[in-house]
Amino acid sequence: MNRREFLVGGAGSLSASLLPRRKAAVAARGPADQGDHRFKLGIWLSELKLPFARELDAARELGAEYVWFEGARPGGEPDMPGGEPCIATMSDAEADALGESVARRGLKLYQICAYRPFHNTRLVGLTPGKMLEDGAFRDQFDGLVRSMQIAARLGVGAVHCYGFCWPGEWSAGQGSWTKAPTWPMKWLTRGGVIAEVDLRKLVAAFTLILEQADKYGVDVVVGMRPFHYMSSTGNFRRLAESLGSDRLKVQWSPADNVLIGEWDAATAGFSNLRPYLHGLHLKDVHVFDGVRGEFEWRPLGEGSVGYDAVLRNLRRHRSQAVLMVASHFRPAGGTNLDAMRINFGKIQWLIQQIEEGS
Repeated sequence: MNRREFLVGGAGSLSASLLPRRKAAVAARGPADQGDHRFKLGIWLSELKLPFARELDAARELGAEYVWFEGARPGGEPDMPGGEPCIATMSDAEADALGESVARRGLKLYQICAYRPFHNTRLVGLTPGKMLEDGAFRDQFDGLVRSMQIAARLGVGAVHCYGFCWPGEWSAGQGSWTKAPTWPMKWLTRGGVIAEVDLRKLVAAFTLILEQADKYGVDVVVGMRPFHYMSSTGNFRRLAESLGSDRLKVQWSPADNVLIGEWDAATAGFSNLRPYLHGLHLKDVHVFDGVRGEFEWRPLGEGSVGYDAVLRNLRRHRSQAVLMVASHFRPAGGTNLDAMRINFGKIQWLIQQIEEGS
């Protein structure tokens, strides 16, 4: 199967075709002078899998400006002594100590995350108007609200959550989301087509979330995962336009877009997300066979994303989105910290090439 031909011919950008055309081509134009633009770099601490203080020290040593972390699971045992704190159960005094610990190292909190709100949550069984009566939903919701309270207290301005699981693709007994029976069709449709019944549920859930965000004066940043409804830029844009809230933002993950078949993420995907960008989740991937779910995580710039185009678009439009470095791969014989060093160096090199060539 010629996958690229399927994606760019005939049906074209299927996810984009589902969107209203207002604001179309807005991102195709940008200011000519980028002299005052500065890329801001950070790292996702949780991928280091170190004691929290050591993760912060590593971020400082790498030269990061911003950090974020998932934190410990509410009610669960810490992964290690001194591991990441639990945001959902954190007291005000503990939140203040967290803020001081980050600031003492010259770092800034990019967003606050209460473990993984709505990362593993399915829409099946949820009813608009009665979602807060569902125990599992309420637990995730309450943790997210606590992250908003902490973000407001610390002056961070943003909290992180996810966009709910695509039906049948997470912990559904098949061993991997890429082996789920829904995956081939989802890949061929560039992230799947959200049914109206599910869109209504998503709008209902995020309306509740955004009401709290307005109350605490923070933005809600949706993370992208390949097994979520918000895996594609088109699906996020559709939800965002349905909600119409200035509080809804996105943490763009071009690698996850490519992984679900959105090959033009660096260009058309950027156009979809530009008005909503809070930051980027930086990792790289090479897809061997999308329908079969065969892929490999690689160092930045060595996969299929096209980060040169991503960075040029960000610079051209003077985007203030923060580049949050992840890794997902591990070098042979190396550690997670080694992988982070590699990717942090890679993004610095890519930025240097663009700035010197502009």
